[in-house]
Amino acid sequence: MSLQSDTAVGGRYESALLWVEDHLRWILTLPALAVLAAFFVYPVGRALVLSLYQFDAAGRQFVGFENYVAILTAGAFWQSLWITAKFMFFAVSFEVGLGIAIAFVLNSKVRFRGLIQTIGLVPLVISPTVVALLWQLLYQNGGVLDSLVAPLTNGPVPWLSDPSIALYALVLPDVWQMTPLVTLIVLAGLQSVPDHVQEAAMMDGAGRMRRLVDVTLPYIKELVVLVLILRVIGTMRVFAKVFVLTRGGPAKSTEVISMAMYREAFSYGNYGRASTMALLLLLIALAITYAFATVSEVEF
Repeated sequence: MSLQSDTAVGGRYESALLWVEDHLRWILTLPALAVLAAFFVYPVGRALVLSLYQFDAAGRQFVGFENYVAILTAGAFWQSLWITAKFMFFAVSFEVGLGIAIAFVLNSKVRFRGLIQTIGLVPLVISPTVVALLWQLLYQNGGVLDSLVAPLTNGPVPWLSDPSIALYALVLPDVWQMTPLVTLIVLAGLQSVPDHVQEAAMMDGAGRMRRLVDVTLPYIKELVVLVLILRVIGTMRVFAKVFVLTRGGPAKSTEVISMAMYREAFSYGNYGRASTMALLLLLIALAITYAFATVSEVEF
């Protein structure tokens, strides 16, 4: 009887081990899935619930999809989205362009490359709020930037108080801070290009431009698309720099979508509409990511 019992226990133990072995890859992903659920699934689900309610002084009232209709038919939302798109276009264009150019320079065996890389990463580790405060000092009336452009202007430049240039003044701090990220990622891709491939192309008579197009770019294509997606999403949710430098002004000329969400939630107390705007922004970000991956034919 004891032998039969031990055999049964052993059989169950072996079955359990086989089950664990068959499902090990899923078991190992459970911690990551738990983190994903805590920091993505729950907030999105919570925002979805809040977007179905109208908040006022009397409390909250279920309104269904009325918040979505109100937001999508409001000119203020589309105006904020347009301002965000302009900020995104100029910031991403400069960051990616400069980042790739600097990466190619650093990849060409320049002197003190390690020191330059270390110093260049300093802006990246500074918080956006501190970056905004630093540039607030630079933008002061009669400050450093005014001194630099003095030969080209008749007096101090209203960097943050002129609606026609305030948005572009916000682009500069973002470019200064995030260009090193692009450089770091692209440089890693350039350094992964095998030397023997470059040497083979040179032996075949390929010039510098030909090697760039046929050898280098295919190796770093995925990284360039990745950094484009990262920066597009990053600029779409820019907030700290706008909040510190302009608060969405002057005359709402820098009222990006995240600033409009903040105002809707914490100035007007309408968390339902703020959540609706957040979900719409998430859908736009997912659509842009899918479009980049589809057009570039890159699989992550």
